[in-house]
Parts: sequence; C-alpha cells; structure tokens
Amino acid sequence: MQPTTEPSSPRHILFLHGIFNTGRVCALLADDARRKGFITHTPSLHRADGRATLCELADEVRAIAEQEIPKGEPFHLVGFSMGGVIARCYAQVTGGRERLASLTTIGSPHYGSVWAYMLPLPGCRELRPQSALLQTLQETERVLDGLPLFAVSTPLDTMILPPSSAVWERASNMRFVMQFHPFMPYSRRVRGAVMDFILSVENENCSH
Repeated sequence: MQPTTEPSSPRHILFLHGIFNTGRVCALLADDARRKGFITHTPSLHRADGRATLCELADEVRAIAEQEIPKGEPFHLVGFSMGGVIARCYAQVTGGRERLASLTTIGSPHYGSVWAYMLPLPGCRELRPQSALLQTLQETERVLDGLPLFAVSTPLDTMILPPSSAVWERASNMRFVMQFHPFMPYSRRVRGAVMDFILSVENENCSH
C-alpha cells in the first residue's frame, strides 16, 4: 500500500472499508482529500469478511498507522459501515485515541444491526445489537473526550437495521436521505460533508 502525498499538508487521513469490501470503496473519499492536500491511506484489511474479530482488525489498523504515519503526527480516521466500528475499537480499545485528530463514521452500526444474525462468524456476532463488544464501546466512550466526532447516516438504510443504529449519540450527526447503503461513500453529499468536517477540525487546530 503506497500513500499518495502532497507537500502542502502534513496531515494524514486513514480510510477504513466495511465488511466484504476493500480499500477501493473509499477511493473517491481519498481523491477528495488529496485534492485538499492531505496524505491518504486506503488499506484493504485482511479477513474483513466476518472471520476476524473487530479488535483483530483494529490491531491491523494500529500496525498500518505505525508503519505509514510518522510517530507523533496525528491523523484523521474515517470508517465506512463496519469500518466505523473498527475505528472505534482502534480508538477506544487498542489505545489509538492519542494519535487521532478526529474520527468519522459513515453508515456504521454503532448499536448493531439485525443483519449480523445472518452469519455465525466472529466479526458478525460482534455487530449484533447488545453484543459484548458494542456494550464495551458504549461503556468506554469517555476515552473519546475532546476528540471531534462526526457520524453520517441515512434513515432509509437497508443494511443497518434499525437505521437509527448509525446515529451516534456522542458525535455530531448528519443525515442524508439515501436508499442504498453501499452508495454512501460514493455520494457527493456525503463526501462533501466528511471533507467539510475534517477541514473544520484542521481550521480549528490552526486557530489555536
């Protein structure tokens, strides 16, 4: 995985895909970010098809961050669908909070999805409502104090059931009316909202 760099910005953004996806699903999001001068990373996580637990995938994210992003340099983390829950595991469980400049989720099942009952795989079981992992994430949200959080959702989501599960109570939320969950990272409106949020965090940091 080779990040594309721009000398105009020292900031990095790491994008995480969802279940059964690869890093290619975040290609347009990364293109937007590079045009704004960011360094982007769109890894394809191993066994992100339900076979790996979400904390195992978060450990992979930690290894990628340590390898690809200079030590001591904060980065923005953006997760689509299951990738948003992996992002939270990275921040809240594996000690990644101190490295983050912000955390964004796009259509992520913060409170689980009934679809996760369809497959008896470790990662899918953790995405079921009231799973031990999701309860741990709710109980440890205090770790995120002071970190800018943003969550994008659609009330018509057919993959995150109920759709309200993608509304993260701790974050700033924005809802778009879209019928197809897989289209979210391709939507101009969603991409624009994500980029506006990250740029607002950057501007806030520059003002201090």
